[in-house]
Amino acid sequence: IPISWLADFMEINNSVDEYVEMLNQLGFEVEGVENPGADIRGVIIVKVLATNPHPDADRLKLVDIDTGAEKKTIVCGAPNVREGLTVAYAPSGAVLPGGFKLEAKKIRGIVSDGMLCSARELELGEGHDGIMELDTSIPAGTDACEALGLDDTIIEVSITPNRPDAMSIVGIARELCAGFNQEL
Repeated sequence: IPISWLADFMEINNSVDEYVEMLNQLGFEVEGVENPGADIRGVIIVKVLATNPHPDADRLKLVDIDTGAEKKTIVCGAPNVREGLTVAYAPSGAVLPGGFKLEAKKIRGIVSDGMLCSARELELGEGHDGIMELDTSIPAGTDACEALGLDDTIIEVSITPNRPDAMSIVGIARELCAGFNQEL
């Protein structure tokens, strides 16, 4: 149950812990609480302006990107990087899942300030054969967690077969509204 989806049906004015406690009181077993973007900091959305071959490596490219605030050139080895893409970019100082903090480093003689991210690097899937291609309507400079919906809290609830009325977001919202004495 993403908290943001509950907000479509009820007022969200309690803490996550209070929602978990209320769900348990209402007879729903809460199996866990996830914050998918909690380990990702500083990753933003960028536009790929151009790609050029790396002068000292056949499989690497120099990629010109627009961060919304400035234009940069970074080194990238992803086979699918091309002009016109919208992608997630982790600049120096950004933190990826697992506590991996990025720093500018020299790759084959050229300094690269960060990297373009695949789904696996953001722990959004197993895809690691190229960078993650995003919707081109997302503006450059947008926080990646916000753009990818990772800034939400998700409550995992086990629903028993005798409660088909609670097998939807609106069903859970109805129960929580009753528990918190508020309108659906």
